[in-house]
Amino acid sequence: MIDLLISKTQESNIGNIISMEMDSENSQFIFPNSREEHKNLIKDVNIEHLLLKSENNKIIGFVILAGLKDKNRNIEFRRIIISEKGKGYGRLAIIKLKLYCFEKLNCHRLWLDVLETNERARHLYQTEGFKDEGKLRECVLIDDDFENLIIMSILENEYKNTTDNNDYS
Repeated sequence: MIDLLISKTQESNIGNIISMEMDSENSQFIFPNSREEHKNLIKDVNIEHLLLKSENNKIIGFVILAGLKDKNRNIEFRRIIISEKGKGYGRLAIIKLKLYCFEKLNCHRLWLDVLETNERARHLYQTEGFKDEGKLRECVLIDDDFENLIIMSILENEYKNTTDNNDYS
């Protein structure tokens, strides 16, 4: 069974993060941040910028969570990038992040937006309990085409009602 370690991102990791964002398998689904933007995110008290590492301590991805200080206890799952696809790291990261957000950060609603064309990610989020909330029609311009974003979320009671939410603590 694979394991996944999660730790705070350091400024020295930004080069790896930018490389992951620029990879063609990832760049088509995100709006990459600059080095300075990542540096500011790492310092922001309302943001968690987290590294994902394999069991041998190799960086295999990162996550950005936003809204940690939100009075309504809504946390945005702003970005996840996994460099080693097809090995289960993405699913394991989402399982562990749900646990972290709901159990440690006292989150009530964990939400995200995803490009409608990113079927792989949408399927993963759905199988991990995220529900579609709506569509932002043609709200982002990508390569001269307007694309739709799907808003998805999972609520605290939905998380607590899942049977496998503590399998990876």
